[in-house]
Amino acid sequence: MFRMIATGLVGLAIVAASATAMAQAPAPATKGAPDAAAAPIQGFAAMPGAKDVLGTVTSRGQTNNITKADLVSFLSRYPAPPADERELAYNQAMEVIAGAHLFQHYLMSQRIQVPESKVEVEVENARAQLKKQGQDLETILQQNGSTIQEMRKEITDRLRMDEFMQAKSTDAALRRFLNENRDKFSGTQVRASHILLKLEPNATSEQKEKVKKKLEELRKEIIDGKITFAAAANKYSEDPANASGSGGDLDYFRNDGTFVEEFADAAFKLKKGEVSGPVETLLGYHLIFVTDRIEGKFPDFEANKPYLTQAFRAELQKEIVNEERKSAKVEIKPMPRDLYPANEQPAAGAAAPAASATTPAKP
Repeated sequence: MFRMIATGLVGLAIVAASATAMAQAPAPATKGAPDAAAAPIQGFAAMPGAKDVLGTVTSRGQTNNITKADLVSFLSRYPAPPADERELAYNQAMEVIAGAHLFQHYLMSQRIQVPESKVEVEVENARAQLKKQGQDLETILQQNGSTIQEMRKEITDRLRMDEFMQAKSTDAALRRFLNENRDKFSGTQVRASHILLKLEPNATSEQKEKVKKKLEELRKEIIDGKITFAAAANKYSEDPANASGSGGDLDYFRNDGTFVEEFADAAFKLKKGEVSGPVETLLGYHLIFVTDRIEGKFPDFEANKPYLTQAFRAELQKEIVNEERKSAKVEIKPMPRDLYPANEQPAAGAAAPAASATTPAKP
């Protein structure tokens, strides 16, 4: 799944990027990137159908609409996908935006107080930054179809999240999280091969069970020595990257977001020489065979605390969103046909996140 930052919404932070940084950088930076809300993107209000509602999110007595402008603002941060992968990118982006709303609904229920004075400081900082660039905050907001009141709400939401996360990120919680996720933060690598049987995103439970059964039977043949994993991959895998007869080999990788989370987590739970059962991802079902494992070095807690904190907060947010979904109502409409113009460029200058429809590489 993606983990991206949504403009105008509370984005999902990046667990894997933090893990990679911890594994590679002994001296992490101490300052974060500037707030994206301080520099609104121009042009969305003029986009055709900007206020069209593409989805609704209802939980804890609150309902939010996801508009076309919300989506395009989100997608504009990422490379455009090939034409045959746009629908997958659309569905993933909408799920992330919906998750951001669910998280905010949860935070609202915690009754965390945000002083109005803090919000005004943020507004005035944004106003001052834009003035230095010869721009006016109200004009920029109007161009985006937004208002100063909406901006204040977005800032309030962000500050509420900051307050919540600060309270949860104790040293004890961070150390426990580090110990529970050693592979992610140590730079440990595995080498794996896979067999993919693809499924459409809207596949029925019957279709899923049929594919799972086929892979379970194939796994038994591999374990019983009737066929090697490489031969089975060359014969059955629907990953075009295996067309050259690579036996499904994916080379070495870390649990750092290179591959989709479900795939990577399953691979790192296997010992060398083990074959997984069917593993479901957005692409379909996989069998995974770990052929090697290289242990990394467990990181120093104090030196890597900023990265660890970021990863912990992202994981906590993900857990909360997953729990909220159980009782929430999320409705997402099919991708609008005019989201991408005929010249194959994203609407209003947007670009969708790249998403492989055939390999476990993370979108």
